[in-house]
Amino acid sequence: MKNAMRYSVNVFIALVAVALLASCKAGGDNPGLEYAPNMYHSVAYEPYTQITNPDAGSWLTSIEYEDGHAEFYNSNALNPHRMNMRTPPSNTVSRNKANMLPYRLPKDSLEIASQIKSPFEGAEDAQLLAEGKALYAMYCTHCHGAKGEGDGKVATGVTIDGVEHSAYAGVANLKGDAYKDITEGHIFHVITAGKGLMASHGSQMSQEERWKVAHYVKVLQK
Repeated sequence: MKNAMRYSVNVFIALVAVALLASCKAGGDNPGLEYAPNMYHSVAYEPYTQITNPDAGSWLTSIEYEDGHAEFYNSNALNPHRMNMRTPPSNTVSRNKANMLPYRLPKDSLEIASQIKSPFEGAEDAQLLAEGKALYAMYCTHCHGAKGEGDGKVATGVTIDGVEHSAYAGVANLKGDAYKDITEGHIFHVITAGKGLMASHGSQMSQEERWKVAHYVKVLQK
C-alpha cells in the first residue's frame, strides 16, 4: 500500500514537472510563461518596441488605467505608424543635456579647433575641477602621469644612463614648452579625434566630459 502511494505521488510530481516545462516552451510570437514580466517589459513609451494591443498585460494587474489600456500597451496612436519617436523638424540640430551642439570637426582641423572657446574656460568651480580631475585620472594618467609630465605607467619602462624614459616615444609632457600655450579647444580636439600615438577618446567620454578634461589639463599646466 505504501509503495503504491509513493508511486502515485512520484507520478503526480513527474506530471506536474512535465506540465511546467511544457508551459515554458516559446516560439514565434509566443514568449511562453514569464516570471515577473513587469520587471523586463518596459511600461514606458519606447521608440522602436511597440505593443499595439490595448489589452496586452491585462491579466497581470487589476489596476485600471485612466486611458483604458492594460499594463504592456506602449504605443502612441496619435503619431504615424503608432511610433513614439518622431522625425525631427527639417533644418534643426539636436543638442545634448548640457545644451551643446554636436562636435563634427574632422581630425585634420586642429588649427580651427584651437580657436573654439571652451564652455568652461576661466571657470574656477571646485566641483568642475574635481570632475575633470577624476576623468583625467581615469583616462589620461596611465600615459601622461598624474601631473601631466608624460611619466605615466604606459610611458615609462626604458632606462638609459640611469634615467627612465618612455617606452613609447611621443607621449606628451603636457607641462613642456611645446604644450604650455595650447588652448582648451586644442586639447578637446585631440581627446576627441586623437593625434599621433594617442587614439581617439570620443567614444569613451561624452562631449561635456572631454571639455572638463581639457579644462583640468590647463589647470595642471599652471
